[in-house]
Amino acid sequence: MLRHFQDYFFSIILLLSSTCAFATTVEATGQALIVDNNISNAREQAIADAKQQASLQAAAYISSTQQVEDGILEIDNMRISTASQLSNIEIVEEKLFGKKLHVRIRAEIDTKTTCANGNTGNSFRKSIAITAFPLEHRLQANLGSLINIESNIATQLVSRLNTAPGISALNAGNLSLHKQLGTATSRQLDSGALTTMMAYTQQLESQFIVSGVIRDLSMNNPNTIKEKNWLVDTYNTLDYKSKKHLRNFSLDLFIHDGFSGTLLEQKSYTTQGRWNHSETDKVGFATPEFFSGDYGQHVQQLLNDISKDLSKSLRCLPFSARITRTEENNLWINAGKDSGLSRGDKLSIYRKTIFYNQSSYPTTELINTRLTMIVDEIQPTTVKGHINSLTTQHNIQPDDIVMYW
Repeated sequence: MLRHFQDYFFSIILLLSSTCAFATTVEATGQALIVDNNISNAREQAIADAKQQASLQAAAYISSTQQVEDGILEIDNMRISTASQLSNIEIVEEKLFGKKLHVRIRAEIDTKTTCANGNTGNSFRKSIAITAFPLEHRLQANLGSLINIESNIATQLVSRLNTAPGISALNAGNLSLHKQLGTATSRQLDSGALTTMMAYTQQLESQFIVSGVIRDLSMNNPNTIKEKNWLVDTYNTLDYKSKKHLRNFSLDLFIHDGFSGTLLEQKSYTTQGRWNHSETDKVGFATPEFFSGDYGQHVQQLLNDISKDLSKSLRCLPFSARITRTEENNLWINAGKDSGLSRGDKLSIYRKTIFYNQSSYPTTELINTRLTMIVDEIQPTTVKGHINSLTTQHNIQPDDIVMYW
């Protein structure tokens, strides 16, 4: 027997790979039956058929939660979708074959941004918790009294993400996951931080957890603020557009899987802007005064960019939810009307297992059971579905996971 169709963690990382978009020219042929000698109507139908064929040529994908085993193709949850838009359509040729009209078109294809597996991402609403962004150098926040930045970045990101389609963001800015900030690296967090985050996974009930560390809020030239010479200080104030007033803003951002604690993605962001406030001004982070300045405007744009990047990354990730209850062949999951699920949707079931590594730290593994939950009922805060056998036969239990790729 071959091993399971996908290793969960490896698949997640692949899905977070860079996206792509392109434009190309394709030709496709469509056909339609002529009814009552209505050539015009047949032409419209044939063109529509040709446009669909052109879209499929450029950006079709087939995804499945199953695999080939012992030479037999076992497919479940197969889905076909297009990810393209047509423009500059022209009819190249028309031919009549009996009662059928064949039309060949040429068109430009502008594909939508796609994920690494060719998928355009699912439309289900994903829950995400934004935690605190602690300061690596807390004294840097004294300038402008920006200490509230640690929790307020979560507030800023949540307000932006909740305007994006397919995302439900939760403000967890009072929760700090990283205790040793210097070791919160892109490949492996310190064991304490990962363990701490795992303890809050069930509490947050989110599919994904976003956290980060603020690395730098320093002035490029600290002497500009601390200048004691009155004449030089006056000159610096008048010369407010000079690069000597530039202040840094740098942070690292992490995306974790909320069910396993796995670090899925890390990215660094940095910008600069002129800080024209005095050393004693208590501006505060994200206040109207803060955003009115050049530095605040650059930070605001960076927060917009971070939100867009998060939205793109989450779109390429599978929808997942925790099983909360099982009974006979029925299952309930912690998703509701806001999730976007509909009756008849099919979700793959993953068994959640926890084992301890050589350092005695817990590690979570999600194993594809190759079972499918079919959605039956959707309530405000829960979704009920069924499988085609008893859950006890397959040891499906609460805290196992359903997933839609």
